Amino acid sequence: MQVSVEKTSDLERRMTVQVPSEKIESKISGRLSELRKQVRLKGFRPGKVPMNVIAQRYGAQVREEILQETMQQTLQEAIGQESLRVAGVTKIEPSATEKTEADFEYVAHLEVFPDVPELEFSDLKIDRPICEVTEDDVDDMIRTLQEQRGEWNEVDRKAAVGDRVRVAYVATVDGERIPDVGQHEIAPVIGKLESFPDLEKILKGSKAGDSVSKKINFPESYRTKQLAGKKVPVEIEIKAVEEAKLPEVTDEFAAEFGIEGGVEQLRSDVRKNLDREMRNTVTQRVKDAVTSGLLERFGDLPLPKSSIEQEARQMQAQLQQQMTQPGADAPPPPPVSQFMEGAEKRIRLGLLMGELAKQNKIEIDPDRVQAKLEEFAQTYEQPEEMIKMYRSDARAMEQIENIVLEEQVLDLVLDRANVTEKKLKFKELMESA
Repeated sequence: MQVSVEKTSDLERRMTVQVPSEKIESKISGRLSELRKQVRLKGFRPGKVPMNVIAQRYGAQVREEILQETMQQTLQEAIGQESLRVAGVTKIEPSATEKTEADFEYVAHLEVFPDVPELEFSDLKIDRPICEVTEDDVDDMIRTLQEQRGEWNEVDRKAAVGDRVRVAYVATVDGERIPDVGQHEIAPVIGKLESFPDLEKILKGSKAGDSVSKKINFPESYRTKQLAGKKVPVEIEIKAVEEAKLPEVTDEFAAEFGIEGGVEQLRSDVRKNLDREMRNTVTQRVKDAVTSGLLERFGDLPLPKSSIEQEARQMQAQLQQQMTQPGADAPPPPPVSQFMEGAEKRIRLGLLMGELAKQNKIEIDPDRVQAKLEEFAQTYEQPEEMIKMYRSDARAMEQIENIVLEEQVLDLVLDRANVTEKKLKFKELMESA
């Protein structure tokens, strides 16, 4: 097989492939022989149809099939032979002009990934959070678990931090009443309204039966779209003030969460979960800093359109799958154009991270793969069974290996870049995330 490659643009190649005629003719003869055993024609016994009759009837069709198969089968071999980093095949067809009468020739039009220059990042500035989970953080998490199991009881007093206040309100936006009939009802907890300070100020110190007329700022993320991000007049009625009765932290309380071993084991498990959450958040923060720096530095690196479009369609399909309820028809997804920017970012980052690994001869560390596998498995009730399941699934293992390789690349960048460590408390870290 002879292969020649012509550069038609920075990211496009025209590859011409010649396949020896004996390979083609051998496959055609074999296919016709198989047909001879199967074909039934009037006047001939089964399997006894003369080969010249088979060739006359089916020769052109079989030749076309063999040529198509040959192009598909030899394409990857030719690409590997020329060490091309192909992003996509835009067209493949028999050559219009044969160089020789004997050999079969075809042309493939390819999109390729760009040649990436040496990636220098020693002057890249990165802030790396330094954090440690404390006993206070464990106490706060257990307090949250208590609140999940708590009971709310009405009290006849002014509302304080930690109380839940049942509120009914009507707002006016551009002369329009919201809601048009009745009242909106909410039950916020005082002390947990960081994004809605105007409401918290009104509720703190209020009592059941109080009424307030005032303009307040609604947060951008407010669930009622007509009110989100606006300052409008509202009529508020305090329906009730409720106090939480929290369960005691006992062995029985721990058992409600499926934890055997009592309070001590509960605290141990909570710490492990917080540690894992903290490590993942730190890793993500560092990854964001590294990738942002790389994207800014190499943002003008050209990318093949076919790869971006393919990635965008995959993102579109994933979103549609997530939007589809079991047993329901799939809703129409947003147009693929809305995914192009995100797809380009993904492709660019994947290319850059892969090049960093290649240029620095990083190989996947099997010990880290095992550690990552065990970390994932610990989130399930039967970790050993999950490890076996992952090990038996090549695609799942490939995903874990890719995560590990990405972490190894991040470690390399952190080791060589200009890194500034910044101490944060666990709450500060999670709030910033």
